[in-house]
Amino acid sequence: MVAFTIKNSGGLHQQAVPVVTHAQLIDVRAFLLHAEVLDIEASGELQEIKSLETTMGIGREKGNLTYHFEHEIVLQSAEGKDAVKLQVHLGALFEFPAESDPGGDVTEDSLVAFGQTAAQLAVHPYLRVAVSDLTARLGCPPVTLALLKR
Repeated sequence: MVAFTIKNSGGLHQQAVPVVTHAQLIDVRAFLLHAEVLDIEASGELQEIKSLETTMGIGREKGNLTYHFEHEIVLQSAEGKDAVKLQVHLGALFEFPAESDPGGDVTEDSLVAFGQTAAQLAVHPYLRVAVSDLTARLGCPPVTLALLKR
């Protein structure tokens, strides 16, 4: 199993430092868990996940930061046919100073860098559980998503 890597992690971690210094994780929640068998015959033997499409949204309101991650995964059979489609939307809530409070005045680039590094690392274990659980519930062999490394 190959680990997924955060690209340009060194530069992103430096940009995220002003947020990392004050952010405290409060909660991680699932907003959407959807699984669909695209080909019943192909779903009996699934390949390892090679790629993962993720989009990220950021919200900021009075002492909180929210990050919303939308993950879409298409699993293929041993023969390369699209067999299963998974959609997993996860949110992470962080306590963070308001813009007018000490430590709250950070750039948008720092907020994005924090989301692409620390926030994504925080939600990844929940994504791994969702992928394994959803594939097993479909009657497919359970799939374990690789670790996320920086």
